[in-house]
Amino acid sequence: MPLRNHHVLDPLDTIKLGKHRARRCHLALWHTVTIALLMILVNSGVTPALAAPKERCFSATGYCLSGEIATFWAQNGGLAVFGYPITALQREEIEGTQIDVQWFERHRLELHPELAPPYRVQLGRLGVEHLARQGRGTSQITDATPAPGCRLFPETSHQVCGALLQAWKSAGVERDGRRGTSDPEHLALFGQPLTDEQPEVLRDGHSYIVQWFERARMEIHPDQPERSRILFGLLGTELSPQAVVPPQTSLTHPVRIVFPSLNLDEAISPAGLNSAGMPVVPKHDVGWYSLSAAPGEGENVVLWGHVLRFSDEPQIPAPFAKVKNLHLGAKIIIYNRGGDAVTYLVTQQIWVQPNQVEYILPQGRERLTLISCIGDQVIVDGEVTDMSHRLVTIAVPVNT
Repeated sequence: MPLRNHHVLDPLDTIKLGKHRARRCHLALWHTVTIALLMILVNSGVTPALAAPKERCFSATGYCLSGEIATFWAQNGGLAVFGYPITALQREEIEGTQIDVQWFERHRLELHPELAPPYRVQLGRLGVEHLARQGRGTSQITDATPAPGCRLFPETSHQVCGALLQAWKSAGVERDGRRGTSDPEHLALFGQPLTDEQPEVLRDGHSYIVQWFERARMEIHPDQPERSRILFGLLGTELSPQAVVPPQTSLTHPVRIVFPSLNLDEAISPAGLNSAGMPVVPKHDVGWYSLSAAPGEGENVVLWGHVLRFSDEPQIPAPFAKVKNLHLGAKIIIYNRGGDAVTYLVTQQIWVQPNQVEYILPQGRERLTLISCIGDQVIVDGEVTDMSHRLVTIAVPVNT
């Protein structure tokens, strides 16, 4: 993906790039994606209220949202707060009562038609259920006196302190229609604390300081930048709900991208992160980050690709070699597996630092984001291993 120089790229130029080195251009950008998603919630509050579509489907998991669940999901933070749906709406017994629920990566949303709006959709008490399933219950109370910088919750005699308290105060479920969040809204999202801060080994095998709440688990990741150290656990995924309806086989996956003004027609392949959390960039195809949206899903569609040919196959052009030459208003056409096309118009091209991940986060609206490398070369042992910047190309659907 690195460019040969700062401004001009000869498409016939080649450079020695091993598979590992070719990926490194994206490493700094993508390594903090998951963390940044959560920091939308922690540092900025939930995303602005959005009008939910009649039905919204996600190719990442094969499940759809509709009705009151879709409205609640969209108006209270969407992907950044709840994650993707991992079941359809289904009937389950919750605390002795049969109700309609839908599971998400971080939460379970429950329909309570007997309640008046805005209380008809409630969040399940997954923190309580998770601890109970492990046979742990809540921790023993050792001291009910709040420490400096902490808040004591008399109902459970546990306190929340420091960065975790700030995270608790920074988000909530909209209840009163007023700007900002209140204590009842924080409680609706997190609930009361069930433990104090405590070390715990999580599924990745590493020990973290965590705190359990009725509806969530907060985790401190000290190896991350200060503003990105609080993560919320994927409790919905960890509880492994049994989906009554299998996921849909999606025809919305993008398979082809056309740049009419550049006379380019490239294949698209799904791509994700490897076991080390590093991005997998197809060698010759354009990569579609399969946990981003598919075209037409109303969210950010993220694609990336190399900009230099590989020295072992110099006859094959790099898919994004000419992307920097796109002009404002240029058309980009994405075809999905079902043969449908979505046309986008380029609105911006921006040079950004590798750690500016906000451009590839959920945006709450349909857009196309292309990521490639640009800028000064980073050369190690005579080889270009990275570039100083990322070129972010943003395009919007023609009907917006």
